[in-house]
Amino acid sequence: MSGAGSGRQKRGQTEAPRRPTRRQSTQQPRQAGTQQHQGRAATPQEQSVLAPAPTLRRWEDTAEFFFALERFVNDTTPRTVQDLVSEFTELNAAPRPEPSPEFTRNLECNRYRDVICTEINRVRLHSGRYIHANWISTFGENRFICTQGPLETTCDDFWTMIVQENIEGIVMLCDTIEQNRIKCHQYWPTADNKLMRFANNQIMVKFSREHHVEGALYRTDLIVGAPQMRQGHLRVQHFHWRQWPDRGVPHSDLAPLRLLYHVIGVPRAVVHCSAGIGRTGTLVAVYLANQTLHLGQPLNIFALIRDLRRQRSQSIQTLDQYLYIYFVILRYAQNKASKLNINVNALNALVQALNSTMRRG
Repeated sequence: MSGAGSGRQKRGQTEAPRRPTRRQSTQQPRQAGTQQHQGRAATPQEQSVLAPAPTLRRWEDTAEFFFALERFVNDTTPRTVQDLVSEFTELNAAPRPEPSPEFTRNLECNRYRDVICTEINRVRLHSGRYIHANWISTFGENRFICTQGPLETTCDDFWTMIVQENIEGIVMLCDTIEQNRIKCHQYWPTADNKLMRFANNQIMVKFSREHHVEGALYRTDLIVGAPQMRQGHLRVQHFHWRQWPDRGVPHSDLAPLRLLYHVIGVPRAVVHCSAGIGRTGTLVAVYLANQTLHLGQPLNIFALIRDLRRQRSQSIQTLDQYLYIYFVILRYAQNKASKLNINVNALNALVQALNSTMRRG
């Protein structure tokens, strides 16, 4: 089976298909497109910003971590759910950044018309092609790319990005079809279809094996080969968290942390859902929050999301997702309560209030 988009027409020969907005999200199955999309190649200065980062060490519960977690709990528990709702309202009142010129120039490559890709931290393919993806800075160690679920016509560019950036982990937070709507193209091989080719047969992706990790989490081991690879091939772990509801939050309280435990040792990872901002932003925010605490730094979730949106516009789409980030960290604190100097009753009360407020999938 071949990847899509191996023979695209140049832009301007056909009219770009009209993409649904994120609210509509009603894409229907269609034939593979044939349009070529161009972006600006990275300058040497821009490429240097994206220098490889070292592998993140495993999270360790140090004295600094417990102090930071204790401070976060004591700062947060006097507040009410309504206070957190007001925070999210304030976040949404901030003006949105302008989209990258490449976003507007390559509309056929965007899954949703109203989910923009900004110029800051935009992933730039050496070929000059455009892809709807942004780097997320993570304290100079681990690097994430947040991106949309590949379209049939952008799978070539997705795998080109994987090879170019030496990505060893992919985290998929959506299903290919949800509520009878296409959310992501089947861009990776399975046991039934063990080999896929992309980018004019220059990239080969081979199925190795699939593991059921736990619950709704599955891992597929892939072997990626391309001529430009010095090592000959790249081993990629594809983590698929199934049945996380679109625009909602999962039933599991600590599943994001358990997923991140499996991903944390990967030097660079791509995270995507359908639009690449809601579920994707939520998981990355949980990572950033936990990483902040383990570095012994003060955690301010409002400021964290504001900075995340600067790097990946519109991250955290719904109030439920925003509250869920607080909920996960506070539930984590409940598990560590015996080592913290906190008001446990106040912590339990806020956790219960959040649990009652959030709309679970």
